[in-house]
Amino acid sequence: MLTTAAACLLSPLAAAPAVAAADATTVKTLVVGIDGASFDFLDDADMPNLDALRERGMVSSSNLYGTPLAGTISGPGWSTIATGVWPDKHNVVDNNFTAPRYDLYPDYLTRIEAAQPERSTAVVATWSPIATTVFGSAVDSRIQGGNDVGTTAKAVEAIAGGADDVFVHLDEVDGAGHSTGTNGAAYAQALAKADGEIGEILAAVDARPADEEWTIVVTADHGHTPTGGHGGSSPAERKVFVIAAGPGIEPGVRHDVKITDVAPTVLSAVGIAADPAWALDGTAVSDLAPDAFDALRPELQTRADETRPGADVLGWTHAAPEGWSIDNSLMPSGGVREWAGWSFATDDFWTNVELGQRRETSVRVRDVFAVADSDEWDDKSHAAGAFDSTLVSPAYPLTGASTATLAYATNYFIDGPQSAEVLVSFDGGEAQSLKAYTANTNAEERLVFDVPAGAQTAQFRFHYTGTNSAFWAVDRVALGQDAAPVDTTKPVATLVAPTAAGPMPALTLRVDATDDIGLKRIVANIYKDGTLVKSTQSAIDGATSGVHETTQTLPDGAYTVKYNAEDLAGNIAQTGVFAVTIDATAPTATVKEGASFTAGSAGVYDLVSFKLFDAGKVSQVSLNGVVKDLSDNTWSDINYVKPGVFGAVQGENTLIVQDVAGNSATVTFTLN
Repeated sequence: MLTTAAACLLSPLAAAPAVAAADATTVKTLVVGIDGASFDFLDDADMPNLDALRERGMVSSSNLYGTPLAGTISGPGWSTIATGVWPDKHNVVDNNFTAPRYDLYPDYLTRIEAAQPERSTAVVATWSPIATTVFGSAVDSRIQGGNDVGTTAKAVEAIAGGADDVFVHLDEVDGAGHSTGTNGAAYAQALAKADGEIGEILAAVDARPADEEWTIVVTADHGHTPTGGHGGSSPAERKVFVIAAGPGIEPGVRHDVKITDVAPTVLSAVGIAADPAWALDGTAVSDLAPDAFDALRPELQTRADETRPGADVLGWTHAAPEGWSIDNSLMPSGGVREWAGWSFATDDFWTNVELGQRRETSVRVRDVFAVADSDEWDDKSHAAGAFDSTLVSPAYPLTGASTATLAYATNYFIDGPQSAEVLVSFDGGEAQSLKAYTANTNAEERLVFDVPAGAQTAQFRFHYTGTNSAFWAVDRVALGQDAAPVDTTKPVATLVAPTAAGPMPALTLRVDATDDIGLKRIVANIYKDGTLVKSTQSAIDGATSGVHETTQTLPDGAYTVKYNAEDLAGNIAQTGVFAVTIDATAPTATVKEGASFTAGSAGVYDLVSFKLFDAGKVSQVSLNGVVKDLSDNTWSDINYVKPGVFGAVQGENTLIVQDVAGNSATVTFTLN
């Protein structure tokens, strides 16, 4: 029976355990936000201080949301940076702050105060709502700078005064963007002025004691159009950036860091682990790792049938990463090539194929992600039939635990006849449904499901169909599973054969074994006089039941069989012991030549007698098919054999002598 559950636990101010024993007196953090700074204009601007930080730090650009999630304006932008969650959680969708959910998703300085109240926190902002609303009252100092010069002076003062965690907001680049747009000279001048103010703030950091470790982040809340203004979904308005330097942050260009990562990065720097109950959308930069889809960047292509993404934008591919595949066996031919079945794409490419259709709301996917877009595919003629494609994961190894969790980021939007379903199969078996989507879903999914006992692998399928409808984006697919529970139960081994101690001419063994988790092997060893003479075993490879069978030819004598089984956890069954006797030597029947009851010689007789011998015991004799049971008799001779006696006949006769082990000897003779 499969069961699923979506995990979404909220606990806004519970103090999280420290990541490590960080020294609170030396670890410091600084976040500087440049309102309205357009990333694409930073390179050409006169910004030596920011350039130096970029040179020694990590640089990543990304795209914001669009409506209806929120407009590209300051209220949602700074709330996202401060809280580490997107607007659909913190609920700030404009600059009115009508119904924010800071109670559930407080700013990162408030979280620091809850976990480490001894730290000194400060926010200094030119735009007053940042100091009065976005950052909460638990912050030690919330200062309104009035203008960027005043904000810079107050920020320098806070740093010089020993503040541990400082957020600074500079606003005048945004003002220049509104006045002239990013193409205006005033915008470049405002960027240069902001860089000088950043230089003053960084100089205050440099003046601090040398044993202080600083994590420094510079970011922006939105971009600007070339002619001025923001709030829409154009690439220029949506593009933002994160520049970060400090302990644990590898320098270089990344494509997977977003503004939601600022808050958890600062929390991690001061030794506060993000509690899963906080449901943050961001991740500390030092903890972010690429997924399988991100490895496809070298495979990305420029547009084929699409016309809106830039001609030089490398942004899509149908090549699947290692272990993944796309099943397009039910896809009609034709349609827009980029979206013919599941594709892998970047935000820069996919969300800009047509604005205003909610692709911009796919904020939880990062870098390269998987997307099935039946709406865009249908914009070009194709063979009859609906979009029908399945994305197939690798077969992930399982630990043996009874449940597992499939995690992935998703944005599923319905705009017509369509379906989306996640399925799982175990060890290549029949696929079973984990979740079928019936409503728009933009979330980090965690599907908990039962794992059949003994299952070794799980494989997942993301099946999407649509008829000129919308899309399904999927990213960061991961299987999580606890370690298998400690198995302390011993397997059970049972000797099925032999059932008697013998004697027997050869030893045929059968040992059956069972285990509640899985068997590794079944063993049967043969000893003589306490010395091992033969070891036999069968590998079982994880099955919960197994059989070991072997036949061994041994010299005559008494032996002891010891048998048991071992399970996958190393538990060993109670050893069974069984004694057997091997007798592989046939009895003998010797004519009593010269005796008074033997007349004749050389195999021809008037009267004949035989001496019978066996190292064990003769069990029966047969003369021409007439059998005499000797198992209860002690005598071992046959005397006075002549025609008419005990099956004897005139002419050729056949005598068969058998011992208790089943060995036999045959003698032929002639009677006159």
